[in-house]
Amino acid sequence: MNNTLIVLLTTSLLLNAANSYAQATTPQEHLKLAESLCTSPDTAPLPLEDSAVEVKDIVVRGTVLGTETSYRTEHHEIKFENIEPPRSPRRMVYTMSRTGAKEQAELRIVLDAQCNMTTAQRIIYQEETARYLETLDQSLNPVPPKQWLNPPLEKSSEPSSGLKVAMIDSGVNYTLPEIANALARDENGEITGYDFWDLDNTPFDSNPARSPFFIQRHGTRTASILIREAPDIALVPYRYPRPDMSRMKQLIEHAAAQSIRIIGMPLGSNRYKDWLAFSEAATIHPEILFVVSAGNNGRDIEINPVYPAGLTHDNIIVVTSSNDYSQPAERTNYGRISVDYLLPAESIPAIDFDGSETLVSGSSYAVSRMTALAARLLISEPELSINQLIDRISSHAVKAGTGRYVTTGYLGDPLADTANVESLADTTFTPPTVTTNTIIHINAVALHPDWTTDRIEAALSEANSIYAQCNIGISSDSLIRVAGTTRLSDLSTGNAMTLQRNLHSKLKPGNPTVYFGNDTSMQVKFDAEAFGIGNTGNRPWMRNTLWITRATQDTGHALAHELFHILINSGSHSTMQYNLMQDTTSLQNTKLTETQCAEALNTARTNGLIE
Repeated sequence: MNNTLIVLLTTSLLLNAANSYAQATTPQEHLKLAESLCTSPDTAPLPLEDSAVEVKDIVVRGTVLGTETSYRTEHHEIKFENIEPPRSPRRMVYTMSRTGAKEQAELRIVLDAQCNMTTAQRIIYQEETARYLETLDQSLNPVPPKQWLNPPLEKSSEPSSGLKVAMIDSGVNYTLPEIANALARDENGEITGYDFWDLDNTPFDSNPARSPFFIQRHGTRTASILIREAPDIALVPYRYPRPDMSRMKQLIEHAAAQSIRIIGMPLGSNRYKDWLAFSEAATIHPEILFVVSAGNNGRDIEINPVYPAGLTHDNIIVVTSSNDYSQPAERTNYGRISVDYLLPAESIPAIDFDGSETLVSGSSYAVSRMTALAARLLISEPELSINQLIDRISSHAVKAGTGRYVTTGYLGDPLADTANVESLADTTFTPPTVTTNTIIHINAVALHPDWTTDRIEAALSEANSIYAQCNIGISSDSLIRVAGTTRLSDLSTGNAMTLQRNLHSKLKPGNPTVYFGNDTSMQVKFDAEAFGIGNTGNRPWMRNTLWITRATQDTGHALAHELFHILINSGSHSTMQYNLMQDTTSLQNTKLTETQCAEALNTARTNGLIE
């Protein structure tokens, strides 16, 4: 069969099926028609006057999986998809839509190989607006809960305060209190955002691009991260104009009229012409900073561009998500000219569309984090120009070997400006007694109150008893206790950077630093982890540090094991029985060979860890 074939059906086709279609007004009547079409897939209703039938193949990755027949009149269209995939049962999908100024899908019924209904869904409209989606049971009655597409938007009793920051995405679920309380509102209590997809003032989180019956949700997640990390803003949500991207110019003008100076844009496409209107508007409004996603295709966008990331405007910052090694995370895009920053946006908490907490990853969420940082900086210095704001942002970044991925660098801790690091020496700490000839001096830092002085002293004592066989001792002149931002007690590449910046004056240079922390936020999780010279090439702030979490068992043995990795500058393990450097720590694994001891002494001396 040809890919597209328009045919007029002959009078031999089922007249009663045609009559069923002409009169079908309820889901039950549509189900009867769907069943008749399923039992006779090669026939269709006799076309009504002024109707047309189009038949085309359903092709997926070059394979024909069935046929789609569309029966169209002035007011309605019914599609019959007869799907017969290889090695899978046949099924048929019946979809009824209104036609006219715009197509509005109303009903979807799926039948199995025996022509029995398996699922049914219905979209309910009010005044031409799709309000909600219903799932129907076997009797075609609605099954709660309804899935909102455009719920009513409640007014607030008063206008909002705070810096207005816009997010252009698929909208937000403004029925959630966390979102509703953050929305920017005018003097009448109305929100100041707008839906440029449906052209109304209810920018609800709904992306039906794949199918009106399978709604994708995205904007609630990105917005939730923004308002969590910039809690003093007033959020202006925009639903992007997928039906007509030329409306992007109108959208930016709408934002400019509100004196919005920061707009997050966690979206993009491969088509340059989609973004011509936005590009024009961004040029007209240099007073607005646009934070744009690099995309999540796992590709170099210098070679294969995405937009608007590929546009060259001084008031656009392009961001992508990083892994623990200050490199692009898996699947995220990069570009040494087009992309400005790497920042951590993998497995971070967000509020999902239904109000539950979820973990999200990708460059879209890097947009949220960068937009929040820009907002906090502008709140603290409202007089900043956009160029000055961009300079302030860049001051938080480091190059860290990122030149082949991004232009400006790695922004390891987007919340660094909020860190309130207070550090004091623990006056109750007693430095360990060391009688060996060779001493490794360490900086000991307690990040969590559960690390009592007694517990840390016991761990150092146990580690010293193990190292005595190498004639090595571990000593610490003091214990530094850190208070303030509790998030810094969890190991992450960015947290390590912020701690190093805040504690460098109190840590003796050249000494390994042991952080006694809470948990780990690394993507590959260990209870204790060491960072020597070999695995910190582009993370110099983590060099010769080790982290021990509260969950660590046999703390002294774990300390001795991880510190030994630093001394030998290697992550290798031993298979020898009872050896300290087996891949798992245990109370019985304490032995070190003469060769291991010599290697530790020689390497540590070469790397300046031994006086």
